Amino acid sequence: MGPNDAQIVRVFSREPTAPIADCTLDPTKPGEVVLEAEAGQILHDGGGKYWVTLVVRDLSDGSAIPATTAGAPQPGEVAGNFSDGNWPKPAAQFRFVISSADLQNHAGHILQAYGSVVYGQQYPGATLAVSPPFQILRR
Repeated sequence: MGPNDAQIVRVFSREPTAPIADCTLDPTKPGEVVLEAEAGQILHDGGGKYWVTLVVRDLSDGSAIPATTAGAPQPGEVAGNFSDGNWPKPAAQFRFVISSADLQNHAGHILQAYGSVVYGQQYPGATLAVSPPFQILRR
């Protein structure tokens, strides 16, 4: 990655605010999908625009599951300018929450998250990543 680029480092599931990834989620409580990304120093310091998107797919039945984050205009999206409150430093972490009700509706299913970051205006760039599959437990 160069100083004018951004890159997704990884996308993974976990229990809310847990320090490590978890390939199983308990449907009796919300789950979390995290997108970690980095921006080159010149891109970040320039304060240009970015748009983070996250889609969670149920691989068992083909449906999409909403994942929300605070202050987002709609599920699965965060938009702003580098150096703002969501991306204050070159390395950033975006947390998306899947509700317990949605997890219960997909208990026993295998899910996967798809993340993207589009950045820049005049000459936009993009980076995409896919999480490892993760299982919603049956309770």
